[in-house]
Amino acid sequence: MAAIVLTQIMTMFFILAIGVVCAKSQIITEAMVERLSTLLLQVIGPIVIFVSYQTDYSSALLGKLLLSFALSILAFIVQIALSYLTISKKRADSSVERLSAIYSNCGFFGIPLAWGLFGKTGVFYLTGYLTIFNLFFWTQGIIMVAGSTSRKEMAKNLLSPAIVGVLIGLICFLAQIRLPAVVVNSLEMVGNMNTPLAMLVAGASLAHAKQVSALFQGRLYRTAFIKLLLLPLAVALIFSRIAVDATILMVIIMAVAAPTGVSNTMLAIRFGKNSAYASHIFVSTTLLAIFTIPAVVALAQMMGVGA
Repeated sequence: MAAIVLTQIMTMFFILAIGVVCAKSQIITEAMVERLSTLLLQVIGPIVIFVSYQTDYSSALLGKLLLSFALSILAFIVQIALSYLTISKKRADSSVERLSAIYSNCGFFGIPLAWGLFGKTGVFYLTGYLTIFNLFFWTQGIIMVAGSTSRKEMAKNLLSPAIVGVLIGLICFLAQIRLPAVVVNSLEMVGNMNTPLAMLVAGASLAHAKQVSALFQGRLYRTAFIKLLLLPLAVALIFSRIAVDATILMVIIMAVAAPTGVSNTMLAIRFGKNSAYASHIFVSTTLLAIFTIPAVVALAQMMGVGA
């Protein structure tokens, strides 16, 4: 599987490289990056999630989805605990580093990987992780960065398009509400834009990154090591002791191993933290992920995940 993951990652990064070229030639401007990111997060991503639920109901499939939710909660508990143990509060920008270590680009990277390796079933299981991600990010993540936040604000944040897509899709799955084939096919065509567009946007974001020299800071790579190797391998070690569907385990491990999300930079900006540093972590982890994700998958298999 590691070889298949490497092939998928290489494909994604070639598209990412095209995004870099498009940005450097001003075909994709910084303003376009912001708008395309919004399109991905609020339209295309939720559509991919919804379409994954347009499948025949079975109690076994529902049980696996619930298992995905439970294992995702476990994965986040492990990540939060280890981030607090390895990143001292005394460190400058500790909240930015912890946020970057815990919350990955699991939508931009996770969905293409899950779809490329396991098809609709992989995305179906990934919705469990994406749902828990949003629940934790808009509660624990904001509290960690801001210090506190109101319940009204958290409730508003939880109504993200991804969560809405999960809820509507889950209702349709449980009630077996199947949309006409022409509608599903149309939605699938829109959803198929997710991987290439996400990688083009990621590449353009890298190209527009400011202060490239800052990417050579030593502390940056300490955080990258925690994010890309320590946390996913810790989750993989725990998962290796759990005898369940290997697809569910691997989908979650890959989501954990994804690079830092750009949404972390947006949160840093919103609460007056070091957003430039958050952006540098995003760039460095995205570049390194081409090597670390296949390595994590290979090591997870060596640990016996799914065996």
